[in-house]
Parts: sequence; C-alpha cells; structure tokens
Amino acid sequence: MKAIKQSRRKPRGKKPAFATEFRQLRAFVALVDQGSVTGAAQALGLAQSTVSESLTALERALGEPITLRRRGTRDVSLTAAGRTLLPHARSLLASLDAAHVAVAGVTNSAHASIEIITNESVSTYLLPKALATLRVRWPNTTFAVTVATCPGVRTGLQDGDFDIGLLLEADELTDQPDKPAIGTMTLPSERVVVANSVRLVIFVAPFHPLIATTAVTPVPATELTEYPLFMSDAAGDFHTLVSRFFESDGVPGPHLDACGSVEAVKRAVANDTRALGILPAYAIVEELETGQFAVLSLRPPPPGMRLEALLSNHRARHPAVTELIDGMRGAFAQQQ
Repeated sequence: MKAIKQSRRKPRGKKPAFATEFRQLRAFVALVDQGSVTGAAQALGLAQSTVSESLTALERALGEPITLRRRGTRDVSLTAAGRTLLPHARSLLASLDAAHVAVAGVTNSAHASIEIITNESVSTYLLPKALATLRVRWPNTTFAVTVATCPGVRTGLQDGDFDIGLLLEADELTDQPDKPAIGTMTLPSERVVVANSVRLVIFVAPFHPLIATTAVTPVPATELTEYPLFMSDAAGDFHTLVSRFFESDGVPGPHLDACGSVEAVKRAVANDTRALGILPAYAIVEELETGQFAVLSLRPPPPGMRLEALLSNHRARHPAVTELIDGMRGAFAQQQ
C-alpha cells in the first residue's frame, strides 16, 4: 500500500490590510503643501504624470477620493478622507526619515539627502569649503544648495522644505515684518550662531578719488553722497541694513544700486573708478590680496552682521547637519 504523501505548502507572508506606499503619501503631502500637481511634481523632482499616478493609486488603495478639484480652478481641497489621512501621512513620512537618519548615525555609507538654503555670498565663499570635507566623509549623501535672500531662507525653513538655512542676520532688523522675533517661530525651532562678527566693508578700485584721503584718516560717511554704491540685493535685510546706516545721521547717503549678484557688484566697481561697493569682507579676500580692490576706511564703520544657521524641526536631523555647522565655522575663520 502506497503511503499517502502530504503536500507541504510554503508559508505565505501576511498580506497587508492596505496597499499604500510611501511614494503615494509623499505625493499626497506635496500636493497639499504646494497646492497643485505641478507644484508637487516640482518639489519632488518628478514628472507630473508620475505624481498624478501616485495620487490615483493612493485613492484606489484607500477606496475613497482624497481631493476635490473644482472646475475652472486649480485649487485643491481635501475630502473628509483626505483631511483624516493628512496628519497620519506626515507622521509616517517623518518616521521614515527618522529611520534613515538613525541608520546614518551608525554608518556614513547610508544614502541620504540634505537640503540647504542660504544667501548667495555664503553659498559662494564659505559653503564650498565646508561641503568639500562633508562630501568625502558622507560619500552617499547628496548636499543640495538653494540660494535665496534672508526672507526666502526663513520662509523655506518655516515651510519645512529645507534641513538647514544659513544667512546673515543683524540685531538692528529684529523689527522687520518678515522676520519673527527669536522664540516666536514655529519653524525653525533652533537658531545657532556660526560667526558672531561678520564685517561689512566698502571697497573701491585702487585709483578711487577717496583713497588718498583714507590713507590719513577715515572718510565721514556723509562724504559718500556723490558716489554710486553698488550692492547685490534690491530688497531684503542686507539692503535695509545699508539703507538705515546711511540714513541714520539725517544726511542723504550715496545712491544705492542693486546689481543682482556678488560678482556683478565686483564688476561694477572694477569698471567705474568712482564706484563704491559693499559686501561681507569674506567675499573680497582674494581681490584685496591681489590689489584689485582697496577697502575704504569709513567713519563710522559699516554695521556688522552675524552668520546664523536655522535648523528645521520638521525633519529628522542628519548627523552631517551638525558637522556642517562646525565646517562653516572653520571656513569663516580661514577667511579672516
């Protein structure tokens, strides 16, 4: 009599109750934050069709629509299911980011991305030195840099779009409407001083008419009225600080011209022997060493600023963020 063979089935994994994927949740949260599929796609670096497919797949997995689109408008509003899902989606994504950061804490080979937003002069003259070291230490981490004005840096951190913001601050501007007082901001939750004393300098071409005067004694700020003063920003904290400095004594100051970039300021001064330029001292170190420009000694001297780091509390903090702050301190010290 033949023995009856019992078939042995391989154990099967437990089927999840919901087939929801993290990419779908990222698309959903980005849609809510950006207000449109186009904005979500740009924020995520994906094609619009990919984002749309993820949103459709999410609704299919949930069995309920999560957004309502009105005819004739691109505005997106959430259904009851979408409003219920949103806080859970944010929490799950935050937990996933925290898991990646935890892994990065035990191995520098982990894949990660750190989003940095900063002022142009910081991005050009200080940040590259700090990032050169970090890119060697964290070979699989991407350090993405976005340039913005001071208000743009603060907004980027408040919206949770960046891990760290680096910007120049001034005590005189704490009453600016776009700059909440320290301690009142939801984001970022932490402000770290990278450098306490960032010197602003007014520089000129070597044969500027005022150079001979400054060899004996500093030039009074009131004597700059007839000269054009070039700066990078047409608005924002830096522009406001300089404007207030020259208006403080009640005498009209020099005519302020915004060039749009640090390099444009330098070219404007190089091409006009009467021109003045104002930049952070670290931005013209090389030109001063080669004699291309000279610092104009002024009485009173231009106001100083601080280099600060704003740290987001919407994102789990990668160890490299702390190392970046230390690297920025070293880069600033080398430029003094």
